[in-house]
Amino acid sequence: MKIRRRTLSSGWYPQSEEEVRVILQEYEQRCSCPTANGLAGIAPHAGWFFSGEFAFQVVASLRPAETCVVIGGHLGAWDVIHLYPHDAFETPLGFLERDSELQERIRNEFPTVKTDDSDNTVEIQLPLLKFRFPSIRVVCLRCPPNEEAIRLGKFLADHYKKVKGSFTVLGSTDLTHYGPNYGFSPKGIGEKALKWVREENDKAFLEAAIRKDPVGLIIHAQNNGSACSAGAAAVAASFARELNLTGILLGYGTSWDKHPSSSFVGYGAVIYQ
Repeated sequence: MKIRRRTLSSGWYPQSEEEVRVILQEYEQRCSCPTANGLAGIAPHAGWFFSGEFAFQVVASLRPAETCVVIGGHLGAWDVIHLYPHDAFETPLGFLERDSELQERIRNEFPTVKTDDSDNTVEIQLPLLKFRFPSIRVVCLRCPPNEEAIRLGKFLADHYKKVKGSFTVLGSTDLTHYGPNYGFSPKGIGEKALKWVREENDKAFLEAAIRKDPVGLIIHAQNNGSACSAGAAAVAASFARELNLTGILLGYGTSWDKHPSSSFVGYGAVIYQ
């Protein structure tokens, strides 16, 4: 059995099972989520200190399922889908096994490459899934912001209809990376910049997500720097559009809210049900 070991340091999420459970139980107690009836969602992927509670809200709003397709990003529009070929994925709460059958269907339908990159977009979600759904299987991949993202969403929706399968879709992206640390400061520095990110740039991206507009998500991110992994969000939105689901914004915030700085990142939580 090929196991993918944890690659992220404890700065991203705790190392021990006890610490992870304590934090996630606190999230659970504070969670004001709708009925757990979501079939897809979009969750952020920064360290738990900044965005963990937003990601937990999304995972906690998903309906119980046999499999979750976890989609990350950090790819360019020229890339193809990156599949994690591992049989199981390590988390502090135990292993998550792969749904080999569904992954093989994806591999047969799309150009893909295998990956074992140390990337937070997928890994940061796995302990949350293990906590909420201890027996769930996963398909872990990263999707570029191009037509393949839209096609993958449609493919998963068609597969869901055909097999009446018990699976959910979790796309992972953070929003605007603003400030000197990211080389992106179109509105200068200070309150004016923060207001623009919150009320214009991130808001427009999230509005496209809620109205299930995968093309709009990709274009807005490319033109406005409003997401680091728009392809992952586009898969979830495309899937939701095909199944006529309703998009709901569960929460929004920025790293500035916890650590004011000239450089900050936005985070949104969206569920489709």
